[in-house]
Amino acid sequence: MQESFIHYLWQFQYFDKKDLKTTNGESLSVFQTGSLNTDAGPDFSSAKVKIDSMDWMGSVEMHTKSSGWYDHGHDSDPAYEKVVLHVVWVHDKPVTRNDGTELPTLELQHRVDPGLIENYKRLVENSSVIPCEKLFPEVSEITKLSMLDRSLMQRLETKAAQVSQLLESTQNDWEEVTYQLMARNFGFKINYDPFFQLANAIPRKILLKHADSLRDIEALLFGQGGFLDYGIKDEYFKDLQQEYKALASKYGLENQKLRKEDWKFLRLRPANFPTIRIAQFSALFFRNRSLFAKLMEATQIKDITKLFDVNTSEYWHTHYRFGRKTARSISGMGEESVHNIIINTIAPLLVAYGKAQDDQNLIDRAVDFLQKTPAEKNKITKTWASMNLQPRQAFDSQALIELNNNFCLKRRCLDCNIGIDILKPAKT
Repeated sequence: MQESFIHYLWQFQYFDKKDLKTTNGESLSVFQTGSLNTDAGPDFSSAKVKIDSMDWMGSVEMHTKSSGWYDHGHDSDPAYEKVVLHVVWVHDKPVTRNDGTELPTLELQHRVDPGLIENYKRLVENSSVIPCEKLFPEVSEITKLSMLDRSLMQRLETKAAQVSQLLESTQNDWEEVTYQLMARNFGFKINYDPFFQLANAIPRKILLKHADSLRDIEALLFGQGGFLDYGIKDEYFKDLQQEYKALASKYGLENQKLRKEDWKFLRLRPANFPTIRIAQFSALFFRNRSLFAKLMEATQIKDITKLFDVNTSEYWHTHYRFGRKTARSISGMGEESVHNIIINTIAPLLVAYGKAQDDQNLIDRAVDFLQKTPAEKNKITKTWASMNLQPRQAFDSQALIELNNNFCLKRRCLDCNIGIDILKPAKT
């Protein structure tokens, strides 16, 4: 038995309350279950119960066994001194407070419908990726939509928290944070890490000193990325190589340089080669040196798209890699790439800044952008589509990814509106 199931039973009072008594035989009435606490401390706060003739208001703590009180060290934690009721599945040991009095305990194992227990086990222990796959059609659309809304906001808040952590490491420099996040996103899934390392190896403040020269920006980024360490008979390559040597010496960059081998080309379409992405990132910085400010000013999707409509240097119109010319002209960033950046960088950045500034409009704008961006297509969204839940917008696909990763895979059915609805006992 998991504690989450006991939380569920208590929160919705899904147990027999007839002649309710504590393990010591005291009569028990529940007036308020309290609020579920997701932080440290007792499981429910502000509960109101009556034990014999005495009304109590305080916290409620839960364990599968009452001995868990000691196993978890609650007997020495001041945060648990206001617990007024201990709810357990099995009462295996009396629990006493610091003053020597016994903590009132409610044992549930003989008060729960066996059918509810069986349904719970069947739901969380089946082998399907989505535990409720077979029962999903029975869930109301309102319940599904409410869980999608909740999942989306949880995903945005998690990503925003990651942005805030990065902000602390940059001394609250939002432009530097945006520069690093954008660089990481330009690596997309395959070159995510080396691109982020590159942004850390070449701080934005160095690029700003050369913001008027696309050639210098390219030399710094390609050189620090380890792409200029080879002998290629190409005038453009030699020019960048020479420029990088001078700049690397000036700024002491050699010790932080990446290796060409750190980057992945295998099984990538040429348009996604890291060389092309670095060229595009260079052009983006050259065109928008104060990118954070421009992103915060952008109120429409078209404003975002315009920011990424940049031209690389002429060399990259006909090359995917140094020294290898292609017959066809190479276009700029595609719509799918821009959509990926809106989803994974711009929306979380808006939410993080909105929370920092206590500006709900920025958070609403992030949600609006996701509602106007096409849904992602991946293994997770295809699974949901097979269950007749077809994502239409990035709002939906991001919510479904969160639902899959942090609820379904972890079997957190009792924390999910859909799981709670499925397990709801039939009315008698």
